[in-house]
Amino acid sequence: MHTLMPIGGAINHENPDIMREFIRRAGGSAARIVILPQASAEAGTGAGYVKQFKELGAGEVLILECPSREQAGTPAQIEMLQVASAIFITGGTQMRISSLFGGTPVEAALLEAYQRGCLVGGTSAGASILSKTMIAYGQGGPTPRERMVQFVPGLGFTDRFIFDQHFRQRDRLGRLIYAVAAYPGAIGVGIDENTTAVGEDDNLITVLGSGAVTIVDGSQISATDVAEVTRRKPVAVAGLTVHVLTPGSSFERLTRKAELPALLLEE
Repeated sequence: MHTLMPIGGAINHENPDIMREFIRRAGGSAARIVILPQASAEAGTGAGYVKQFKELGAGEVLILECPSREQAGTPAQIEMLQVASAIFITGGTQMRISSLFGGTPVEAALLEAYQRGCLVGGTSAGASILSKTMIAYGQGGPTPRERMVQFVPGLGFTDRFIFDQHFRQRDRLGRLIYAVAAYPGAIGVGIDENTTAVGEDDNLITVLGSGAVTIVDGSQISATDVAEVTRRKPVAVAGLTVHVLTPGSSFERLTRKAELPALLLEE
């Protein structure tokens, strides 16, 4: 199974259910977790996650040190990724990751690890970087507008989904709609803070955490002027499907069906 765990940022470290689930999926006490802290400008970010993972019962937890592109791809780094059961990418600025690792042996080793079944997750910037088309920058607001978002290539663990984070907290619905209108072949996944959209085999998404996950599905778009609008004017979209999923809910890409928890439906 291939599993991604993008997290919307602002993880609750006092009640770390999401981190516990990451560790469980990584192998628990037998986990071998590799942390990539390069998105963060804070020197102690990696060490902080090592401490938390260890306190929550993870087995081996290591930091992949790589301060420059010239040092990306050492035998020690590649070996670390080859034996990892999970990879965790911290928050910060996602373009620090893409500009550092893009086109290097580290990027290739990351993708190879995922293909062999290594769990890959990340929070905030570490969530955005997981998709092939990455939202690098953008403006908030509920209405899609021309040039409100900038795309760059991400690490490419999936080309089926585009992840956005801090979603409701920073009012990012408009820019995710814009992204999907521009390319309806990808599904937009907007993840609230302290929430994760666990993706399995590029198909099933399940929600865990305290917030919601917004699915923006453009497969039924009948018309849009996204390619014609200029001067930052609003973009029109017809036929868009939006699901708001709370913890315990799920979405299946192949069927385009959302399921809510049975208990919620009974109430």
